[in-house]
Amino acid sequence: MVFSLTTERLVLDDLAHDDLVNIQRIARDPNVMKYVLIWLENNEQVAGFLQHAIDEAHREDRRDYVLVARLPGSREFVGLTFIEIDPDEPATAEVGYILLPEFWKAGYASEILRAYLAFGFETLGMHRVYGKCDDLNHASAHVMEKCGLAYEGTIREHVWLRDHWRSTRYYGMLADEYASGPVQH
Repeated sequence: MVFSLTTERLVLDDLAHDDLVNIQRIARDPNVMKYVLIWLENNEQVAGFLQHAIDEAHREDRRDYVLVARLPGSREFVGLTFIEIDPDEPATAEVGYILLPEFWKAGYASEILRAYLAFGFETLGMHRVYGKCDDLNHASAHVMEKCGLAYEGTIREHVWLRDHWRSTRYYGMLADEYASGPVQH
């Protein structure tokens, strides 16, 4: 059975083998991958990423929900999204989104993040949900702030990412903050 979440304008569901071409579209676009801290540098890495997501979707003790975002009517590919439960701290989950450029600045990332916050806190019973982004990715930082995640700090220049030393900004929300009501901006 395919897992699915819906937002006002999107359907988020499990990846399938025919999503390979869509993941390749993301992986081959340097503007999309500029700040992404996953390596999809070649066909083998892309295929491995897809297979991991498919395998994880069939686990009874599923921890990773790597989902494709699509427009509901046309099923057009919008991007990749995820919520992953920390194996060392099962009350904590990381969220993320990677969208194709034609879907940037349209509110889709905020929709995805709000859906994952609801799923993480209301369904999975998380204590903490966090996201992270490259310090240079101001758009992603803005999305997390807009959705009510608190800035928690920056790890400076901790990993070489394609063409620069990446500094990573961390944002988080706790269950009691989520329960106190949504942030609207």
